[in-house]
Amino acid sequence: MENLLPRVVECIAKATRYPVKLLRPNADLEIDLGIDSVKRLEVVVELEKEFGLELASQPRDSAVKTIEDVSSWVGGMLDGNSNSRLPSSDSSPQTSGDPLPSRENGEAGGRFELQPQSDKPSFSDDSFARPANRVRGVRFDQNHSMHPPVDRGIAPQSNPSMTSGKSLAGKIAFVTGSGRSVGKVIARVLAARGAMVIVNSFHSRDAGEQTVAEINNGGGQAIHLWGSVANPGQVESMFDEIESRFGRLDIMVCNASDGRIGSFMELDSDDWDRAFRTNVSGHHQCAVRASRLMQRVGGGAIVTMSAVGAHGYVDGLGSQGVVKAAVESLSRYLACELGKFGIRVNCVAGGPVYGDLISKFPNARAAQHHWESVAPDGHLTTPLDLANTIAFLVSDEARGINGAVWTVDHGFSAMESGQPVPSSVPRQARPHNQQSFEA
Repeated sequence: MENLLPRVVECIAKATRYPVKLLRPNADLEIDLGIDSVKRLEVVVELEKEFGLELASQPRDSAVKTIEDVSSWVGGMLDGNSNSRLPSSDSSPQTSGDPLPSRENGEAGGRFELQPQSDKPSFSDDSFARPANRVRGVRFDQNHSMHPPVDRGIAPQSNPSMTSGKSLAGKIAFVTGSGRSVGKVIARVLAARGAMVIVNSFHSRDAGEQTVAEINNGGGQAIHLWGSVANPGQVESMFDEIESRFGRLDIMVCNASDGRIGSFMELDSDDWDRAFRTNVSGHHQCAVRASRLMQRVGGGAIVTMSAVGAHGYVDGLGSQGVVKAAVESLSRYLACELGKFGIRVNCVAGGPVYGDLISKFPNARAAQHHWESVAPDGHLTTPLDLANTIAFLVSDEARGINGAVWTVDHGFSAMESGQPVPSSVPRQARPHNQQSFEA
């Protein structure tokens, strides 16, 4: 039993393909390692093979939060199962070193939780397979949105290679939260315009690697870096890797985000902590590290991501509204302090963006219809709208633009009254928008 923890770490490493050095005993499975319920099941499969236990059928308990908790749980199962086998292990990964920051651990020795740990929906960039009631993986810009009607004449979101020219040829670009959704489109657009793109994902390494494969297979250049911008140690690790590989950075897009969907009065201190660690302190630390690499080549461009909820009330998105307002202020301060180094910092504020998260909102059909009725042209924003705007702002054509917040929302915020979406919102007559809700 002395080598139980190293063997548990080995099982987790096999299931996640994470470097063993990241798998510290007190690393929180979700916060520090981005292991969702689907990936946890894969971990359980590895543990079953290693220890000869039937674990997937065991009762579930959210108290098992860290790697050390998992080890205690497995140890308890071994102690209570006389028929289990305990095969020898030839190699044991090292788990020494400073632990990663994590939440306060629950009591060890519980049951491994394979289901969502909260019934409050949330969203954050770069997730791939999240539990149905914890919607993660997207920013607010796309977050209360559904798919655009097919007859709208909108350029395909999945084909950013339609962009023309190689205005970013020779540039090195880092896009956080770019394994999927808006971040993925941003990465593909920058690659299509000639940049070498560093794709980042946290909750789904597979999604990030798939994005890289798509870019490379399409004639672009991309690599993948795993890590959370909310974790200072992982931020340092990612930028150390960028410095080692390229020695410089020209473009930084702070797209990763985290926030809780729901009533403003239901937010707790943990919700605020997660939102600010990702959107504010995470963006700040990325910008600081990026600026050091940009100074080596005489300058660069940083773009942060905000949302129209920062400028006025949007029902259900109070967390993002507040933190995105902070992001806009952060961007202006960075622009003033980094301008002397030839580094421009701008912010893009997106309106409701067509995507999949709006289907998770109450009265989703009414919400989309209401927002479309508010927009002057009846259109909501597409990921490609945002990506093309960002591609312009980081190009040499935008050298005179610094410290600005660009709103990309088809005029939505110019007309939005800010009132909550009622349970049944009559849709304005727009013949070209007659399309049923696509879940």
